[in-house]
Amino acid sequence: MTQEELNEMLADVIKEALEAGIPVPSNIYPQVRINRRTKKRLGCCIKKDEMYTIEISEIILDCDTQHIRNVIAHEVVHSCEGCINHGSLWKQYASMMNERYGYNIKRLVSMDEIGLGDAYEKRNIKYIMKCQSCGKEYPRQRYTCVMKKINAYRCTCGGKLTVIELNRDH
Repeated sequence: MTQEELNEMLADVIKEALEAGIPVPSNIYPQVRINRRTKKRLGCCIKKDEMYTIEISEIILDCDTQHIRNVIAHEVVHSCEGCINHGSLWKQYASMMNERYGYNIKRLVSMDEIGLGDAYEKRNIKYIMKCQSCGKEYPRQRYTCVMKKINAYRCTCGGKLTVIELNRDH
């Protein structure tokens, strides 16, 4: 998806929200910012110097257009007065967009829901705890306290666990 397509999508979402009677402010920067560092959130609405910027994670660009629109719409709703959190007014506006335009705007979305589950997990896994008996694997993104004392823990089958550190070049 090109930057131009993202910007058009943002303009379309803002237009839809206004047509639905949602009081979207006029001070939203017209260009979607792509965050190439964030790994855990799909989008963000940032207010700085009286301007709102809609930011999306680079990882969402691997999704289909409707999922990207959902994230942009989610963040546009955050720009409304009283909607910086996921309170009742934000939920009301999100529901209005969902009902009128068929969005699926909600507070949290799993990577599996948007078709990125396996790819996302594999990209972020740095360690695997593996059972020596049954072979079950427990992927982890961080080195946890369980791994520090691995001999004090067992697999659900009762087998001994080992830690495998994955070497990634990115």
